[in-house]
Amino acid sequence: MRGPSWRVFDTNVYVDAIREGEHGAAFQRLRAAAPRTYLASVVSAELRAGAVDDTGRQAVADLVDRFSRSRRVVTPDAGSWNRAGDLLADIWRKEPRSRDKVLSLWNDALIALSARQVGATVVTKNVGDFALLRRHARFEYEPFESS
Repeated sequence: MRGPSWRVFDTNVYVDAIREGEHGAAFQRLRAAAPRTYLASVVSAELRAGAVDDTGRQAVADLVDRFSRSRRVVTPDAGSWNRAGDLLADIWRKEPRSRDKVLSLWNDALIALSARQVGATVVTKNVGDFALLRRHARFEYEPFESS
């Protein structure tokens, strides 16, 4: 029987965990999954952008440091950047109703494709956008359920 697979949590999951605190369901799920989790560098950047006070900045720095020490930060390589561009162009061409979303999908595309680099599944609350991306690229994702 295969063991548990690797995960990359989307930014929205970390934000929920921070908002709920260490006794919240999202935080507990992240803690339980930590041994099989990579941190996407794109998620790190999004968390840093949202950390507006010293406490938040320190919490993000500590999180990134823990993943860095364990060598589990995944960064999109040149191929993933190129595939992301192709993926978004494909959505633009093939799904005209989704054109207004294309610019906002960059980070999600990079998270998905960098997770694919390490064979990880993206865990997200943003199922709609990842479903759209998945129609045009091969990667795994699953909805985040905190309970």
